[in-house]
This record gives sequence, C-alpha cells and structure tokens, in this order.
Amino acid sequence: MSLRLSHTTWDALDPYTVAEFWRQLLSWNVQESDSYKPGSKECYLVSPDGYTILFFQVPDPKKVKNRAHMDLVPEHSTRDEQIARALELGATLADDRRHDLGWAVLTDPEGNEFCILE
Repeated sequence: MSLRLSHTTWDALDPYTVAEFWRQLLSWNVQESDSYKPGSKECYLVSPDGYTILFFQVPDPKKVKNRAHMDLVPEHSTRDEQIARALELGATLADDRRHDLGWAVLTDPEGNEFCILE
C-alpha cells in the first residue's frame, strides 16, 4: 500500500496571475480551462508528463520564506537566458549566487522563491 502524489498546491492571493506567470515560465498547459480566468479561486497547470500544480486562493499574503521551492534547470537554453526571461515575465532577483554556487534565487509575482540552476 502506498500513496501517489495528486498535485502540489501553491497558495495565492490572485491564483490566475500567479498561474499565468508559471504557465509562461514553464510552458505548461492549462488544466480545467473553464475555471482558468481572472478572478478564479483556483487555477491548475499540468506539465507535459502529467505533473499538476494548483494555485489556490487564500486571503492572506505570503509573509516568510518558503519552506519548499522549485529548482529549475534550463532545457535547450542557458541559465542566464532563462533568468533574463523570468525577469521579463515579472520575476524578481532575490539572491544572485551564479558567481559562487551556480544558481540564482528569484521570486514570482507574489514573492514565492524559486531557483534557476546552471
């Protein structure tokens, strides 16, 4: 007997805005397109291999550092190209560790941390 991961949930004040940032950054598809619109309380994205993320509306903003975050690795591009693209999409550079550790810590439009690795 075991468990299977259904999806990962990210709390958001504005699920659609946060989901749109991640959809563009990851090039993932919308799941449940009827509810994927501005003002929605929940928005789902699904990866090409079927992994799902739910962005779920909560009333309170993020206050402290995430206890978990995504580490992303570029495919068919460089780390620096992907960092530049993330910034163009609305990310903020939180900690640039490219010179010593090889990655950069960024935040999405609601302040959720993620790393882009070499």
